[in-house]
Amino acid sequence: MSDRKQARLLVTAAEREISALHGMADAAVFADEIFGFHVQQAAE
Repeated sequence: MSDRKQARLLVTAAEREISALHGMADAAVFADEIFGFHVQQAAE
């Protein structure tokens, strides 16, 4: 796999994690630990 294709896959995965974070905005539904895990995943 080319470096460009690999980079695109990683960016796409990060975008999905960020979308999930937006859906987790309600602290009454998602624990801080779950939210924090997804923040870390998006950053990586």
